[in-house]
Amino acid sequence: MEYQPGVCNIGPSERRKRLALGVASLLAAVVLVAAVLAIGWRSWTLLFTLFPLYGAAMGVLQYRERFCVGFAGMGVFDVGDGTRDVTDPKALEADRKRAVRLNAKALAVGGVGALAVYAVVLVAF
Repeated sequence: MEYQPGVCNIGPSERRKRLALGVASLLAAVVLVAAVLAIGWRSWTLLFTLFPLYGAAMGVLQYRERFCVGFAGMGVFDVGDGTRDVTDPKALEADRKRAVRLNAKALAVGGVGALAVYAVVLVAF
């Protein structure tokens, strides 16, 4: 695997870490929904599922797209042979633009997911 500015900045082991983050975040969202329903908190508190759902989306998107937002922000990449600095300013700019788009996509998925959870619980309960 090879580093490609704005396209790919993580290799297989880093991708697995992002996928694990996504799965853990999704489980956190499920636990939050279960807690809200079990404890009887007001239904609007379900909107807080935005945070773990954002994390789940971010983890899965980074895994799928082979791109780490955090690495782009720090100006590094790791495609399997250790973490290295991005030295080319144009490559760094391409990585950061991609990171902003990926972050926005994850936030949108998390927001839509939180609204869907809220709506389903309002209708079902």
